[in-house]
Amino acid sequence: MNRRDVLLRAAALGVLDVSRLGLAQGAAEITATVAYERPGPAVPFDFIGLSYESALLVNADYFSLDNRSVHGLLRTLWPNGVLRIGGNTSERTFWRDAPAAPPQGAIYVITPAAINALAALMRSLDWQLIYGLNLARGTPQAAADEAEYVARAVGRHLLAFQISNEPDGFGKWSAVRPQSYDVAAFIAEWRPFHAAIRARLPDAKFAGPAVAGDGGWIAPFADATRESLVMLTRHYYSDGPARAPHINLPKLLRSAHQVDPILAEMGVLSRKYGLPYRIAETNSIFAEGHPGVSDTFGSSLWGLELMFQIAQAGGGGINFHTGDAKAYTPIGTSEGGRHLARPLYYGMLMFKEAASGGAASLPVQRVATDINFAAYAMRARDDALRVCLINKDLSKAARVRIEAGRRFASASAVRLAASAADVTTGVTLGGAAADDFGGWTPEPSETLLPDSVIVADVPAASAALVTCVS
Repeated sequence: MNRRDVLLRAAALGVLDVSRLGLAQGAAEITATVAYERPGPAVPFDFIGLSYESALLVNADYFSLDNRSVHGLLRTLWPNGVLRIGGNTSERTFWRDAPAAPPQGAIYVITPAAINALAALMRSLDWQLIYGLNLARGTPQAAADEAEYVARAVGRHLLAFQISNEPDGFGKWSAVRPQSYDVAAFIAEWRPFHAAIRARLPDAKFAGPAVAGDGGWIAPFADATRESLVMLTRHYYSDGPARAPHINLPKLLRSAHQVDPILAEMGVLSRKYGLPYRIAETNSIFAEGHPGVSDTFGSSLWGLELMFQIAQAGGGGINFHTGDAKAYTPIGTSEGGRHLARPLYYGMLMFKEAASGGAASLPVQRVATDINFAAYAMRARDDALRVCLINKDLSKAARVRIEAGRRFASASAVRLAASAADVTTGVTLGGAAADDFGGWTPEPSETLLPDSVIVADVPAASAALVTCVS
């Protein structure tokens, strides 16, 4: 009996729902061989996170516990995540805990009320915070005042301070320093800020250098500041700027290889300095995302793979940059004024289903084909095998044979799907969408035929999470 006959017989017995798997004539045949007995890096418990602009703190209500929509969506996303506050607007902020006029160029006033609301959210979610401070237009004294208040309010949920944002751009695109501005000049400015904060908070922890693209800044920065660092950070965007004519969805879906040398470099630095690294700001297209690309279901597949790539490379975590008005945001606004899950959110949610709880990455060897396809595997702490099959091809389905070198008692699949790669709504995970408060109730998982080889079909522009239990 050939494999197709076995599958059809299983369907007749109610073990496999062929109609839902979308079996296709001419599908690409793929074999994914999983090294189940060779677990690699475990996914940190605080791996997933979001990155918000500091300007959002001007509205103290956004992070308020009364904003039940944002609160619920964050809670569903990851159990112990990391919120990063920073971005370009962090260099135009002004801390005001008493009546005072902001200095020239500082247009975003941050008050104790905003920090109190943020701190309450961190406690409720049990998330941690990376908090950005204004080096470009601020002063060491002002930064110390702000840092002291943040530390007292946030308490144990404060992971680190970040002094400045993308300093490698200060002399280029942001033009807040001369074009000659380099890493030595940055370190010279960073030190007085650090000293002023440490004078108030002797145990303060720091992350950095939060560079946009010049990885050459990281080692000199770590050499000069390593006694205070708890984490190395850098940023990554697949392409940009938004609305440039060369940007399109097929290109985004073929861009996974671009981050590989960055992760390899960060891995070397992480081992050299004995510090974890985090891609603390990332998304598809810089400059707030490209409509028709960054806000589509395809971006969910792109983001899902990026998380697996970072985890497999031993990265400490990822923060997707977000904000209501940004095309690439995983959490946006609905017509009713509440918030809702956008396509990228569902890719993050599928990664949670695959990797939360300290799952360990497993090597996967995939037989090469001409289809745009990726496969990643995790071994859960209860020894379940989870294999994520990501079909980024826009027109061709894939039939995947998962070989793990052992038999499993049961196998099932949960699917990430939409009607097309370029749609902006109608995304589901496990046949269900998240509501405005983060409520998500997936349908029962599809049952696959348990065997030493598990077969799953993955339609074009979709992903499947296969779970195998001994």
